[in-house]
Amino acid sequence: MRSVGYRPLHEFLPSLSTRPSSLLSFQLHRLTATAMSSPHPPPPPSPPPAPTTITALNDDLLREIFLRLPAVTTLARAAFSCRAFLRAVRSSPAFRRRFRELHAPPLIAFLTVPYMRGIVPAAAGRGGFQFRAFTDLLQDDDASEWRAKADSHSDVPYHDGYVCFTNRTTDQWADYSPHSQALNIFPKKPNDGDDTCLEFHMLSPDGEEQRPSRVVCVHHDRSWLWERVAVFSSHTMEWQIFPPTVTLLLGGDRNVTGTVVRGFICWVHKNKGCILALNTVTFQFSRMDLPPPLKLPFSEFILGQTKDGKLCIVHVHECNLSVWLRTTDDDSVERFMLHKMHPLHTIIKEVTERSELDGVQVRLMTVSNGFVYLSVYYWGPQASDSEWFMSFCLETAEVNILLNEGRHLPCPVDAYIMTSWPSYLIHNKEAFLKMIVL
Repeated sequence: MRSVGYRPLHEFLPSLSTRPSSLLSFQLHRLTATAMSSPHPPPPPSPPPAPTTITALNDDLLREIFLRLPAVTTLARAAFSCRAFLRAVRSSPAFRRRFRELHAPPLIAFLTVPYMRGIVPAAAGRGGFQFRAFTDLLQDDDASEWRAKADSHSDVPYHDGYVCFTNRTTDQWADYSPHSQALNIFPKKPNDGDDTCLEFHMLSPDGEEQRPSRVVCVHHDRSWLWERVAVFSSHTMEWQIFPPTVTLLLGGDRNVTGTVVRGFICWVHKNKGCILALNTVTFQFSRMDLPPPLKLPFSEFILGQTKDGKLCIVHVHECNLSVWLRTTDDDSVERFMLHKMHPLHTIIKEVTERSELDGVQVRLMTVSNGFVYLSVYYWGPQASDSEWFMSFCLETAEVNILLNEGRHLPCPVDAYIMTSWPSYLIHNKEAFLKMIVL
């Protein structure tokens, strides 16, 4: 009988122990393959981000955008389109100062002298320019003691931008400037022996200033041998009268008129080569000598102020625009010194699209907040039918065309501009009440 051989049990253990692990690995491989071949459904999409609108911008970003608007009139329209926009403008004096530095004061109209007609550039795109005369000043009714009257040298009641009036009863006469709101009253007729004049000038506060409006009255004789000042305040409703002062001129121009420049009322006396200036803070008179080039006959210049409020003189000669500032020289003497000179040759050629400069004329109108308003036209053999009106930045020399008049205006022209910041764009109680009324 053949014996059956038996294998020890431990010989079977390795194979028995490896089978379960191999089976487990196989099953895991199948599960992984199945999972990879049958992916899970994609997660739901995330909600879309909330839309970003201009109303979501903070005030600082809004102001940076508003600085790029072309003018304060555009800024006003944008500010009143949304409460948040209006708040951003009203709450920042620094923004308003920066905006004034970057933009020329808004032009309202050009006024022609002596007829005092207004040319409104805003009407240029509507088939021509609108002409507006100060007809209300010329209405003659029996209720008024004063009536407009032409002088012996003209057929219109205007002279050098002033409307001429006479008193029906006393035959006294007065001049009023609708542009500057200056009033000259002559108490008696010239042949009565009283050759004196009362000048009234408005000192309106800037929109940022919390000061009352004032009226300055300067009483002087026609030759400026003496003068006396009185100031009326809208806050106290009273006059403050200063003592009379001795003249600083020893006889000046009889027909000179005062010009209000920030901080001063100035009278240019070309025959004396100087400016008589009244400081509107101290109400003291001072004499300022003109620079030598401006003492020459027929020199054309105007007074104004820079962006930082300094008194300046702007002069044009042979297509060069020079700026003079009141500064202290090396000898500690305060006088007007040349600050900048801007050649206008290239600018004139680009604006007029003409290569010739013979016969070109530059007409200065006014200087405000560092911007000079001027016009260019051709005279003589090179005469043209057009006249170009523009603003020129004294700091950057940037030019902005305001109007291209299809004809040359043969009479003097003055620029009527908005000099004060609109009160409705300032956060104060008075502006709020005005907005409610409107």
